[in-house]
Amino acid sequence: MNCAIIGSTKIAEVHAEKLVQHGIKEITFISRSLQKRNKIIFNLKKKISKRILLHHSDIKILKKNFFDIICICSKTEVHDKHLRLVAGLKSVVIIEKPIISILKLKKKYKNFLVDIYKKNKKIVVCYPYLFLAKNFKKYFKKVSKIKEITFEFQTGGTSKFKKICINLMPHALSFFHIFLKKNFLKKPIKKNALFSSKHLWQTNFSLGKMKINLVFRENYQKKTSLKFKVDDLKLARKTRINKGKFINYIKNYNSNKIKIISNPMEDFYKDFFKNINNKKYYQINKNITFDIMKKNYTFLN
Repeated sequence: MNCAIIGSTKIAEVHAEKLVQHGIKEITFISRSLQKRNKIIFNLKKKISKRILLHHSDIKILKKNFFDIICICSKTEVHDKHLRLVAGLKSVVIIEKPIISILKLKKKYKNFLVDIYKKNKKIVVCYPYLFLAKNFKKYFKKVSKIKEITFEFQTGGTSKFKKICINLMPHALSFFHIFLKKNFLKKPIKKNALFSSKHLWQTNFSLGKMKINLVFRENYQKKTSLKFKVDDLKLARKTRINKGKFINYIKNYNSNKIKIISNPMEDFYKDFFKNINNKKYYQINKNITFDIMKKNYTFLN
């Protein structure tokens, strides 16, 4: 199988590594910048020992060559443009969350998505926090008894003000889709206080008798981290490099114990390749995407 990756950011490198681990033999990087295309290929050659073919091109290559998989890792603001370019193709499309920018398309976002999915039913939005949530849920027997949750998520991104919500809310909503279950994404919520600044976006809302606090931060100088407080129990998802290997673990601050967990991105790709020919898989991902976008829209209006 061959693959095209649109974008030359750090996340494009991550997707490329995972695709190679799962048997992709040829990757073409698509970007407007020749310098960035060369840089990402240089970086990958240092990381990947397998013999694979790495190419680079501009966007016109999509009209000339067929790719089994097209992975969209460009800036959120141009996702709609790239989805239009690939919608009529027979390729499987993986796209980084969020699928499109609500701030850009506003009320038209839903009509846009309906049209795109009509043209290509094999679109998958990457939600690694669906898998991370399963590891956190193991610490709890009855989530229905929880009174208050604080989800504090920080990344090294460059988004500011409302764009922080656009970028990070899909992580939180996909996490709670698994952690709280029982149609969380479809349930009505009561929005309370909201605060936004250059590097911070936060709010809280009520879900029945449960209170949920969301704290999102983006600062390119900071490392990605997730702190998760449930009533009196405080947990965190952390990462470290051990002998060149990327390690994910959950730290329990109450007991001061740590537990090694699988890489959520690796879990996403295992699930993807397992279900690459499963129509139901794409439909489930589509349903989650529509629900996440609708819920995210409510937080921005």
